[in-house]
Amino acid sequence: MSFEVEYFTLNATDSSNRYISLAGTPLSSNNVAMDLIGGTAQALTGDFGVDGTDITWDGVSYGLYNMMSSGEKVRVIYDKS
Repeated sequence: MSFEVEYFTLNATDSSNRYISLAGTPLSSNNVAMDLIGGTAQALTGDFGVDGTDITWDGVSYGLYNMMSSGEKVRVIYDKS
């Protein structure tokens, strides 16, 4: 396993697009963790989703849909073996 850790500070574009793009591709979309810095860990099955290299919260079914704003700090951990 080769874990990658990426940190993001959301800008206005990230916030309105409701996704961020990772530098690498996760080995499995089921093995991606996301934390809000100053907040809590998020659930892959309800708070956000993974589409290729994108971490997304662009559907109303995601818990983060209207909660992510510019300036939010995010940590994403994934296996890119």
